[in-house]
Amino acid sequence: MKKFLVYVKSRPLGFISLVLLCLLYLCMIFAEFIAPYPAATTFGEMSYHPPNGRFYNGTFQAQEFRVTSTVAWKYARIRDSYEKVRFLGKGTPYKLLGLIPMERHLFTTARGAYPIFLMGADNLGRDIFSRIIHGSRISLTIGFVATAISLALAVLFGGLAGYYGGATDWSIMRICEFFMLIPGLYLILFLRSLLSSNMDSGQAYMMITVILSLVGWPGSARTIRGMVHAIKREEFVMNSQLEMIPSTLIITRDIIPQISSLLIVSIALSIPGFIMTETTLSYLGLGIVDPAVSWGSMIKRDISTLNNLKNYPWLLNPVWFLLGVTLAFNFLGDALRDYYDPYHTVFFKFPPFFRKKKNENPPDSKSVNMNSNTANYDSIAANTPLLELHDVTVDFSVLRGKEHIKVQAVRGVSFDLAKGEILGIVGESGSGKSVTTQAIPDLLPKNASVQGSILYEGKELTGLAINDLRLYRGKKIGMIFQEPGRSYDPLQNMGSVFFETFHNSDPYITRDAAMEKAEALLKETGLDNSRERLSNFPHQFSGGQLQRIGIALALAQGCELLVADEPTTALDVTIQKQIIELLRALRKTRRISIIFISHDIDLVADISDRILVMYGGLIMEAGGSGTISGGAALHPYTKALLAASPSFGSHYSKSRLLAIPGRVTDPSNPEPGCPFAPRCTKAKPECTSGIPPLALKEEGHEVRCVCIDNQEATS
Repeated sequence: MKKFLVYVKSRPLGFISLVLLCLLYLCMIFAEFIAPYPAATTFGEMSYHPPNGRFYNGTFQAQEFRVTSTVAWKYARIRDSYEKVRFLGKGTPYKLLGLIPMERHLFTTARGAYPIFLMGADNLGRDIFSRIIHGSRISLTIGFVATAISLALAVLFGGLAGYYGGATDWSIMRICEFFMLIPGLYLILFLRSLLSSNMDSGQAYMMITVILSLVGWPGSARTIRGMVHAIKREEFVMNSQLEMIPSTLIITRDIIPQISSLLIVSIALSIPGFIMTETTLSYLGLGIVDPAVSWGSMIKRDISTLNNLKNYPWLLNPVWFLLGVTLAFNFLGDALRDYYDPYHTVFFKFPPFFRKKKNENPPDSKSVNMNSNTANYDSIAANTPLLELHDVTVDFSVLRGKEHIKVQAVRGVSFDLAKGEILGIVGESGSGKSVTTQAIPDLLPKNASVQGSILYEGKELTGLAINDLRLYRGKKIGMIFQEPGRSYDPLQNMGSVFFETFHNSDPYITRDAAMEKAEALLKETGLDNSRERLSNFPHQFSGGQLQRIGIALALAQGCELLVADEPTTALDVTIQKQIIELLRALRKTRRISIIFISHDIDLVADISDRILVMYGGLIMEAGGSGTISGGAALHPYTKALLAASPSFGSHYSKSRLLAIPGRVTDPSNPEPGCPFAPRCTKAKPECTSGIPPLALKEEGHEVRCVCIDNQEATS
């Protein structure tokens, strides 16, 4: 709150609006004390009395008037005739806040003396200022109550529609569209006309509030639905889903805070809108009626003709209050929108009341060794691969039009990975690189179907239950992604991210212990001032720093396999080199295995021990990095990738950079034979007769190409 007050002082309109609204709502709360008279108190023979507050002889006093015409209600001042206004003087008895009996008012005149009309009187001789103060209790609260109900409905239905989609989304959106087709004011008038006209003030207040809420939520719900639908695809939300966090908690904890700016602006704009709507209903006689008072009912009674306004301009005072409140909420809403930006600290996370205390001697079954990479591997045979994939296929069921089609993203991939080895996977977008690696810990969406065998240390992962897979995700298999900024919740600082990660492995860990471990990991990954940086938010880091943090998070639970999915794509060349060196160092110090995915074949060859070249969901060539990049590549696609990669010192005026003609194969309609055949300059008729096998050419070098087989047969 202190930060907001400091910020809002730099916004003059917002600060003035905040002060004005605070004063109005304080007056509303202490209305009986602020107002000199009750709202229904009348002074006979004083209809349309003009304002009579004057400073006389250095004090504030009420000047007396004499009626000169009871037909037009003309008044004349009585010279030197004043009644002293008593501050904190005794007046009509009341109960402050409905509990404390009192007689003192902020200002009033003595009982039986000439009254003070600070803003004049209405047609029944009632003090307009007192009625405005008492009427604010209805006019100002009805906006808040109606906004709260309307916003709750919008968040509920908009959140459900955006998060779940499908039939839920379709049904809720059709209901919203039905309400939005009818003009809001007409719908309000129609719903109000269905109710009894003899309701008391309390019933009328509640009915108006409910009607305003029902009419106001559809528009906000549609907006919230769109934003939730977009945010749910962010990686930090997908991470929460993979951790099996309930959908309700994901919506309220991870998604709703992201749209806080929208919600705040909606509140700031909805409150004055609902106040004006209540004023309209009361003006038309469908809202608050006597003896209750609201600003709308005052306008209905007092501003009946233009002649009234000409003769008694003080009757417009409720209108000025309405205008001031409306503008104040709008200006304050602008200030709040700018302050409650997703890149500021908005929603503080309070510690749970019933968090388990740290167990001094936790059971061994629940303890976690965070340095598992330094374990003794002698118990495992040296020739046993850490990871094995055998004929893995991944298909997606996608709705196009009215039919579900099968997208064949991966079509029979097989490879193995030894402990401490770096395996590079290279290929164009859509080749199946990321889908293959995401199938290992089963990070694919629900419409994916995985076939084949995925063995981790001899344990089959395909078809494993979610709870069993969680023992591998993070703890044994870590992942870092491209565009690291999308992987973090913008409202969560890095210290909280690390604490959640450590707590996932060790429920007994304290925040201080987690921060110490996080500091050590950040130092290991080369981030300076690591302890201080834990309090920073994602927007306060560069792309390279975020990628270092991503690597530290992947190592936080002691993973043995690190999958780096294009970790250098969004980074400049200098930072790319630093990340590559960091991964090399981690392989040496932690003895971890790495799968490195990239479009850049030269970059992959620089870091990897072996390289897989993928295209159309198939491995086209596999071999040592020196073999693939050292001029011994055999497959036309591998050669085309190497030729399309610019070399140091090349210039467009000397040599033209080669490009691979054609388009990447369509996985929903793959070619019957070699997927690269339509783009291959050496393609022959037999290339389209069937998918060629992955043939071993020499030790550790495999190629999938019938043209090479024919060449060897000829030679």
